[in-house]
Amino acid sequence: MKKTDQKQGFVQGAMILMMGTLTVKVISMLFKIPISNLLGGTGYSYFTNAYEIFNLISTIATAGFPVAVSKMVSENCVLGNYRDNRKIFRISRMFFLITGFVCMAVMILGAGAFAAMIPNPGAKLSIICLAPAVLTCCLMSTYRGYYQGMRNMYPTSISQIIEAVTKLIFGLGLSWFVLDWTEKEYLRAGTVLGVAYETLEQAQAVIAQLASAAAVQGVSLSTAAGTLYLMIRWRKHGDGVANELVMHAPKPQGTKTLLKQIVMIGIPVCMGSLTINLSGVIDLMTVTGRLADVMQAAPQALLSVYGENIPQSEIINNTVHNYLYGAYSGKAGVIANLVPALTTGFAVSALPAVAESFAKGNSLKTRNSISMVLRITTIVCIPAGLGLSALAVPVCQLFFGYSKEVAIGAPLLAVLGIASIFIALTGTINSLLQAVGRVSLPVKLMLIGSAVKFVMNYVLVGIPQINIQAAPYSTLVCYLVVTLLSLFALQSSVGELGLFAIFTKPLLASLLCAAGARATQNLLMEYTSSRFAVLISVAVGAILYLLGLLFLKAIKKEDIMMIPKGEKVAKILEKYSLLG
Repeated sequence: MKKTDQKQGFVQGAMILMMGTLTVKVISMLFKIPISNLLGGTGYSYFTNAYEIFNLISTIATAGFPVAVSKMVSENCVLGNYRDNRKIFRISRMFFLITGFVCMAVMILGAGAFAAMIPNPGAKLSIICLAPAVLTCCLMSTYRGYYQGMRNMYPTSISQIIEAVTKLIFGLGLSWFVLDWTEKEYLRAGTVLGVAYETLEQAQAVIAQLASAAAVQGVSLSTAAGTLYLMIRWRKHGDGVANELVMHAPKPQGTKTLLKQIVMIGIPVCMGSLTINLSGVIDLMTVTGRLADVMQAAPQALLSVYGENIPQSEIINNTVHNYLYGAYSGKAGVIANLVPALTTGFAVSALPAVAESFAKGNSLKTRNSISMVLRITTIVCIPAGLGLSALAVPVCQLFFGYSKEVAIGAPLLAVLGIASIFIALTGTINSLLQAVGRVSLPVKLMLIGSAVKFVMNYVLVGIPQINIQAAPYSTLVCYLVVTLLSLFALQSSVGELGLFAIFTKPLLASLLCAAGARATQNLLMEYTSSRFAVLISVAVGAILYLLGLLFLKAIKKEDIMMIPKGEKVAKILEKYSLLG
């Protein structure tokens, strides 16, 4: 008799997702670092701009509905409605297929308009090449949402790793091939794809567009590979539920009823995810646009801020605004995004687990689960964000070496590192709010934060002496406001969560971590100029943080018990009275 797959506890599931995410992020860094260096600031701005448009459209197409599927599947498992789950899968797969085709067509046909709206016309080709990824992401979301609802996080993690590896191989390979081919053609014949260009700067501007398009084509191939894996897995293993359980399950609800439920849950969640991505869209549209305005009105005032760090070719091609945005997003942004990526697993894994206890009306278990998720999220994201802030310049140099773009982007990471803490918290708290039925609230709160960000960007980026340096500050204020409002709403919904204890101990330990890492780095700089010395500083900070957590008894026994070999670790820590 076929048994159902054993459900993973949400911390175990979160750990699976986190390890998968860490693996993906390491592979992604191996992709983004050379891609950023290959494309340069302007070329990478095309890559980033296309990605932001893709994120916006794919969010509209997919973001809320996998959450809806996950939530409905999780609740049906509690009630034994396995036939409903199978029907939800079929309905959602067809729904996603249709929305995927529509959104892909919108992205292709509207590529020119999107690029002009940014404004960055050079991004048009990259937007077109990334459009097929919307369709495959839609299909992939059906499978991921279903498996997550079953509290099986392995398929999601494995598909993410397959995506990352494919992107690394094809994104880098195609981009390098196009760069090498077009540059050799220009040196040989003075043409790029058969079109003659009078100057090297003009040719480089076109080559950057082609190389960026090749890089994002690798991204499209990677999403197709991830989708193919999930389709093959489903065909071979299904959802792991015994056929006997399905046969004896109650009669499923009607198609219209289930589709209505998916839409009613999915749309508010989608809007919430859309408003989160709206932060990046606001940067995309206001930062480049306002920088372009400054370069028209007071170019010398802006250029004097950076001196020789702005190449002459960017000034000649009138792409300084793209170069600065590429340095910001391609250097500081890439590294800062590691922090929320570490906690994404907690947000995804927490939703079905908390939704299950909430559906049963078990308020005590719901509060305890929420408190545990928040505690683990803070233990991970606060030291990571403060550490990045304290070691912003050496960390940026470690990943990207010494360059003009690093000189511009690295100082911005000091602020963006702190902002990343609140970005990570926002993602987790949004999932928790959705799990307890407050699905529309994250939308309203993110709109408030986005409005703050828009005003700050528009006003401050337009000041020549501040320019792009305002962008990380607006992000910090935006997510700080959202986090505080979200925590208040969450506690109002479920009762007292002990937020002071949840945040205070990790914060104190993290301050020790950041201070120790910075002091170590300052000491090392007196003896060596190697950019790898920062690894020693990171190690010192990590040791101090762990000692701080244990000394403050910030970790509880139930946290340890949820990890592999947790019982043995808990006994050792209990022996020395190191658990809270």
